[in-house]
Order: sequence, then structure tokens, then C-alpha cells
Amino acid sequence: MGLEITIETEINPTEDVEKIKNAILSIFPDARFELLAGEIIARSSSLENFGKILKEERIRDAARSVLLGNLYDDEIVFSINKQVATVGKISFSVGNAPLGDIKITIKGENLKELIDIIAPDTRKLR
Repeated sequence: MGLEITIETEINPTEDVEKIKNAILSIFPDARFELLAGEIIARSSSLENFGKILKEERIRDAARSVLLGNLYDDEIVFSINKQVATVGKISFSVGNAPLGDIKITIKGENLKELIDIIAPDTRKLR
């Protein structure tokens, strides 16, 4: 399954670019970076670690809800909290966080099946 994952975030003047890059790498270890004026754009092709974090944090049902709610044909678009990501964790954003969010766009085929893999309905697993 060919996935294109784009990770975007603004860099505030008070933020350390390396810390933001490390936050992204903690969730998407294969990310490749592009630095633009005041913004980082990273690309990845794997959700393996993302799915592992969802399982470890026991937030697969919440993740499933967010991912399904933001699924549009061949893409899923959602945001995670940048500050939480700096410690290698995932918190889905609702509204604007003080330091901004990390916007993630996942493009590919059979995304519903992908969601079933990385964020299965845990009520069915019991």
C-alpha cells in the first residue's frame, strides 16, 4: 500500500527547530524534512510507529473516531498537539493549541482498511 504522509507545522520564533524535528521523528521515524520560512514540512511513508503509539497509549478508539471523521475519499487530514509530540506521545487537537499543531495528511488507497489496522475497534477485540 503506497502511502504519502505529509506532516506540516509552523515554527514559532520561540521554538527550537531541532526539538520540533525530533518530535516528528519520534512519531514518524522515517520522516524526511524540508525547511521553509517559518515552517517545517516532512514526508513519511509509514504509519507503523504511529499505530504502535496509539496502542501503547490505549487511545485506539479515540484515534479511530478522529481518523474516520476526517477521512475524505483518498485522504485523511487531522492535527496533533505539537507540545505533546515533543515527548513522543499523540494527542489529537481540537481547536488551537498555544504553540500550534502538527497537521498530518495521509494519502493513499484503502484508507478505511488502514484505519482498521492501526486503530481497530477495540470493543470488537474484547
